[in-house]
Formats: sequence, structure tokens, C-alpha cells
Amino acid sequence: EINENTTLAVAMTTAPRSTPTLPRALSSLHRAGFNELVHVFVEPGTWNQVPRPNDARTTLHEHPVTLGCFDNWKYALLYLLTQTPAPWLLIVQDDTIWTPGSADILRTETRSRKTLRTGFLSPYVTASDVPPGSVEGWNECRSGWNLCGALALCIPRDAARELLQHPRFVSHPERQQVDAVVAASMLDFGGPSYVHVP
Repeated sequence: EINENTTLAVAMTTAPRSTPTLPRALSSLHRAGFNELVHVFVEPGTWNQVPRPNDARTTLHEHPVTLGCFDNWKYALLYLLTQTPAPWLLIVQDDTIWTPGSADILRTETRSRKTLRTGFLSPYVTASDVPPGSVEGWNECRSGWNLCGALALCIPRDAARELLQHPRFVSHPERQQVDAVVAASMLDFGGPSYVHVP
């Protein structure tokens, strides 16, 4: 059953891969407890490899031309910001695998940060991005341009609005490096960001 009264709007970006991952990623997202409608932003050629999801919990947004990783992610963020009312916007990639119960952990943190300025929450963290002196749970991460991984970024509406207008983000010349440009932009405008350890 889809949760219509939620703090999260959820998007997944997908594209053709040598080893398709979309069906497993969607299944993992649901098993982790995310019962929101999932907006899937689809690059051309994806359905040559995997069947279209045929499920009320998923809605498809198919691009007529290839946008590339960064522009597809940016499109998804803009869509969630302008077309959904949720206070937090979660964008995941199509190879993200979740631990059961992850949705509750993320939702709890979004509620606790209701009045706190936040850049993003990332439930995923690589060893290189674990902050010195970190404890189990959420820790501020200041990796900026060196952040490794944009598997799942959860962004409050106000930070999403700032990000989409920020010069570094707007003028980003690459079609990749979502992690680097998002994290660096958040540091630029003072949006503290957090990763979950472990």
C-alpha cells in the first residue's frame, strides 16, 4: 500500500547497464520499508534490458533523449521539488541496495531535523568519507568535492531550492559527478550534510 501522507518524496534514476540492476533496486527499496510512490526517471534503452515495472507503487518518467547521470539526477530533483509536497526529497540510484528497516531510520532523522538547517542526509557512506571521531549513527560530513557516492541523497526542500540555483551546480559541465558537485555546493552555501555510520 502506498503511503500518501509522508515526509518523503522518492525518485530513482535509471539507465542501461551492462548488468541490469533496476528490478533488484526497486525490490530492495520496498523491503527496506519505503512505501511511498517511487518516481523512476528512465534513460532511453533501459527497457531493452529489463521489463517495465508494472506496479502501483511505481510511476515512470521516460526521457526521449539521453540526459546523462547528472542531468537525469537534476531533473528528478526539480520534479520532486515542483510536483510533490513532501518536505524531504530522496533520490536513489538504480543500484542501491538497502538494509531492512532503513526507511524508519531515515524518517526518524528527518523528523528530528525539522527545525535544523540541513544540506543532505546520506544513508550510504564509503570508508573514505567516514568523519574522524565519528560515532554510530548520523555524523556531519565535510568531504565536499571528494564525497564518494550519490547512491541515496535525502534533501530538505529549502536546500533543494538553493542547490538548483547555486552557480556551482547550475554551471556544472560534466554529465557525471553528482556526489562531488552536490556535496561541494552544500558546503558553499552552508548546508551541513550528514552520513550514516555504519
